[in-house]
Amino acid sequence: MQKLGKLFVWVGVLGFVLAVAWWYLFFEQMLGQNVNQARECFYYTSEACAAGNTIGEVGRTLGALADIPAYSPAALWAAVGVFVLGLALQFRGKA
Repeated sequence: MQKLGKLFVWVGVLGFVLAVAWWYLFFEQMLGQNVNQARECFYYTSEACAAGNTIGEVGRTLGALADIPAYSPAALWAAVGVFVLGLALQFRGKA
């Protein structure tokens, strides 16, 4: 059980790193050096984030932006869930 837990922890960490990279690459192509303005979009989709995703989709359709799909914070929360599940499996294996 502990080995499976350890695997889930590492998959969660990798998922988190990939979510950060996806968020950064998607919003950097629209905001440039001001990517920090989209920090809320990392964990929550507000109206401004949804508008940014729409602009990103339109820009990609017109060929103005790279082929990076619109960021979704679901990736972050899935990674966190897998990480927490991994921790739970590790602690359960020790008991």
